[in-house]
Amino acid sequence: MAVAALAAMADDEYGIAEKYRAEELLSEIPVFDVFDLSEAMEILDEDVHALRTDHPAAVRNLEARVQAFANVPDKARTLLRTAHAIITCDGDITTAERTEFERLARLLKQDIAALALG
Repeated sequence: MAVAALAAMADDEYGIAEKYRAEELLSEIPVFDVFDLSEAMEILDEDVHALRTDHPAAVRNLEARVQAFANVPDKARTLLRTAHAIITCDGDITTAERTEFERLARLLKQDIAALALG
């Protein structure tokens, strides 16, 4: 859920409506090997809270969790699908969100040119 939190907070706006839309979209992505959706959403809430509380420390922690999948291409692509779902769930894609998506792609060693944010 680290990638989801980083994507969600890219524009510093993550409210209840976006949370419910994100939950709906995430339920369609096979990222829940270990957690069920409700557990995953709790982790997302905790990660978002950490970003709001101590942004620099939280970013370092979340980046490390994301980078752990950089050498696993299938999981890296799934994580980017997760980021995409979060970023696009409110219908608007801000410059900050686009920049964060590209940064996440680099962290995951994915070719940015091959990815389409929309």
